[in-house]
Amino acid sequence: MSLFLYFKIIVMKIISRLNRLNHLLFWALVFFYGGFIAQNATAQSIQVRAGTVNSCGGDTISVPITILNANNLGAISLSLNYNIANLSYVGYNGANPILGSNLIVNATMMGTTPQVRIAWFNIVPINLNGVMLNMRFVANGNSTMVWDILTPGNCELADSAANILPNVSYINGNVTAAIAPSITQQPQSNVQVLAGATATFTVTATNAASFQWQRQSGSTWTNLANGSGISGATAASMSITGVAGSLNNSVYRVLVSGACGNPLTSSTSTLQVVVPIVTTIGVLSGCAGDTISIPVSVDLVNNVSAVSLSVTYDSTKLQCLNLISDLHPGFANNFLYNCGVFPGLGRQFRIAWFDLNPANFSGLLFKMKFKIIATNISASTTTAVGWDLVTPGNCEYADANADIIPYTQFVVGAVTLQSAATITASPVSNLTVPRNAPVTISVSATNAQAYQWQRLVGSAWTNLSNGGGVSGATSATLSIASADQSYNNSYFRTVIIGCTNPVVSGVCSLRVRYGVSDRISYQAVVRNSAGELVRNQAVGVRTALVRDSIGGGTVYSETHALTTNANGLVSFEFGAGLVATGSMLGIDWSDGPYFIRTEVDLNGSTNYQFLGGQQLLSVPFALYAATAGSVASGSGLRTASGSAGSSGLPASGAPGAMAYWNGTEWLMIPPGSNGQSLIFCNGVPTWGACPMSGANSPNR
Repeated sequence: MSLFLYFKIIVMKIISRLNRLNHLLFWALVFFYGGFIAQNATAQSIQVRAGTVNSCGGDTISVPITILNANNLGAISLSLNYNIANLSYVGYNGANPILGSNLIVNATMMGTTPQVRIAWFNIVPINLNGVMLNMRFVANGNSTMVWDILTPGNCELADSAANILPNVSYINGNVTAAIAPSITQQPQSNVQVLAGATATFTVTATNAASFQWQRQSGSTWTNLANGSGISGATAASMSITGVAGSLNNSVYRVLVSGACGNPLTSSTSTLQVVVPIVTTIGVLSGCAGDTISIPVSVDLVNNVSAVSLSVTYDSTKLQCLNLISDLHPGFANNFLYNCGVFPGLGRQFRIAWFDLNPANFSGLLFKMKFKIIATNISASTTTAVGWDLVTPGNCEYADANADIIPYTQFVVGAVTLQSAATITASPVSNLTVPRNAPVTISVSATNAQAYQWQRLVGSAWTNLSNGGGVSGATSATLSIASADQSYNNSYFRTVIIGCTNPVVSGVCSLRVRYGVSDRISYQAVVRNSAGELVRNQAVGVRTALVRDSIGGGTVYSETHALTTNANGLVSFEFGAGLVATGSMLGIDWSDGPYFIRTEVDLNGSTNYQFLGGQQLLSVPFALYAATAGSVASGSGLRTASGSAGSSGLPASGAPGAMAYWNGTEWLMIPPGSNGQSLIFCNGVPTWGACPMSGANSPNR
């Protein structure tokens, strides 16, 4: 039975109790007003809406039921489906006062579908535009709120004449009931790691939307952020890499947040940073045939009653001599060691020790002796000396209760196998530099362990040391900050230390030039391919000093970026350009002839074409003089002591006396007087004026 049929029956009963006049008046009014409103109802657009609510699981919620734009409303019939598994109906509240007391609301089943039904009528019509009432539920999960518009009469609005109102839209609602988070597994109360290792803290939670790890700082908690070794600061697992010893006994917790409810705080977790017990094999080097002692040391280990160590090595490069030295005094008794071949493990050096009286160890434990047997070492190579950490019991310490001492680390060592040093490039044999110029002398060598530069002092080679303008005295390159005249005609070499005997380099002879320019003034006329002068134009010039001919081998070359003048002329100093090959210093100008070859790029670039060349004749002789040797013996000049050369200079006379050559012999000129001038008379040096004709000639 529809609500409106029910409404009409109620109305008829009311009418039967009225007198006929009232009855006629009533229906006249009903049909008058009802017909009037019915004629205007078609213009209405009515909405019936169930609200949308977000909540937390377990909350009691209110779902608003709203009717908008409903005029001349005489009866209401509504049925709302919901999920009874997630919502429990507990009543309603907030009914609109205009509804009065004729409101019926209850939850029921429509077959297998739970519904909340609303019924209302009144013979006096109302206008409703707002909340009708609030349905109340206990929300334990999500549920849609769907109007039952398929069952006739379950969702209808009628006017005062019991006519169903048209143009009614029914808008469904929804309930979202988020579930508060729950921690199902707390972080471990203590996390213990080695210093430098990674510590991880983990929490397990359901319905968690976010996490925030915190570290205790005094009486406050500080949020952690990713970076500086921390990752996962806002995740279920947080890690700290490279844990420092300063974090020992630091305390951590995590805040777990969900879609609703207050964040949950986990229990605390304390980080314990353990300093590891580090046992280290040393690193050293040697040459083929050398006997070496490889050290084994430990940082600190206390209360030790047993030690087991197994050292691995490459038996093709090292031979175990089954000898030890420098044994720690803690190994006073029961110390065993041996070299051997062990099935599946190869050759190892093993030690074992035990004592009922525990001992403490720190520093050097012992040294193992090996011989380097590697051959054909062309370059320095490294062979590892390691630990057998795979075989249980082969590398461990135990206390007096035979319990394994934890948190141990074993660091491998190595032996660098060296070969004899070989010089691949000796120092330059001759080097000429301007006075006070910087000087570098270099050597290249393979397998060099050390360098020592030396200078020849008298007849002995003397080691140089850094200081006083000298640097790199023990490196591959010797540097002199400023070579003054004291370095002229000095000699240098280096002694290279490697395997076997030291290797001595070739000798570098250093000459310091005093006051002579390395540059040669040079001019050239530039023409194009048609023979026309190239005037006022940027050109690129390359000049080369070549030996024996224009097409000879290049001794030195340089480039210039120049501009021709109005006559097509370029002028520059050869020796002042950008060096391309070689050096102007140290050229043996006596080893000629030398030519200058000139090339030019008319576009100012580096696509050079031959321009011309010419032989150097007299210009470089000043350069040659700067490096010329001493005058050969037998020149006929006297030495400072006054002894004669091979041509027989006369014995010296009074101070100031001079000798001259008359073509066949040396003759003496006595010293002159103060103020006298020495003149030549007929090719003979004479004091004062030339003698008159017939006068005596000078003494012979």
